[in-house]
Amino acid sequence: MKKKIIVPFVIIVVSIAILVFLSLPSPREPEAISDPLNHELYLKLTNMGIKDAVVDITEERVLIRYNLLKNMNKSSVNYEIMRNAATIADSGRIIIQVYEDFKPLEEIVVSREDVLAYMNGAISYKELEKRIEIKSLK
Repeated sequence: MKKKIIVPFVIIVVSIAILVFLSLPSPREPEAISDPLNHELYLKLTNMGIKDAVVDITEERVLIRYNLLKNMNKSSVNYEIMRNAATIADSGRIIIQVYEDFKPLEEIVVSREDVLAYMNGAISYKELEKRIEIKSLK
């Protein structure tokens, strides 16, 4: 007789314990809050037609990694990226990694001050070109 009472009682207690456990709030994952500067530069890139770019801004550098589309002029796109990066971020260097067909093509490194100097007319485009480091990533 005791077994008949104990078995249903144990089943009810275990069921209540499971329901209580499942109804407890789960620990929340922290919200991923994007850096507003990263987001602003990313939006500028999407307005240029560049989708799925990687943007990472730190105090030392701005890193932009993008896939060059077939209808884009690489020099024009890179200059526009430099201009946007220099005006949005306060970083010392701008690094642009260009991919073509999702394969590494080249890396462009330039100082923010040089880009701003060109934008303000303090140096010529030829002088800016001399200060830009380009290396192949192939």
